[in-house]
Amino acid sequence: MKIYSESEGKTPFNWFEALNSENIDWNLLCDLSSSWVTCACGNQCAIIPRHYFDGEPVDKILNNLGYDFNEVISERQPIKALNILAKIEIRSAELIKEISCESK
Repeated sequence: MKIYSESEGKTPFNWFEALNSENIDWNLLCDLSSSWVTCACGNQCAIIPRHYFDGEPVDKILNNLGYDFNEVISERQPIKALNILAKIEIRSAELIKEISCESK
């Protein structure tokens, strides 16, 4: 499956690696997390429903997690960001499973 950011012509970004780095580039992370295409939600599967104009997830839970993620990145809180990132991965997997079951 294609990652959403790839479908929009962007290179996927490893948020786990970046947040576990000894030298976190907070300016880069703030830039990436401020766009739905390159944020943690943008690194999820392209089949997750999104708003056409900006790539914002339609799912309210995933949407709220994306906003929370951006906030803790801007506050430079790597542990909180990693916790939210894990929740984004879990919610995305749930949505992908639902979508896959619906298409059968």
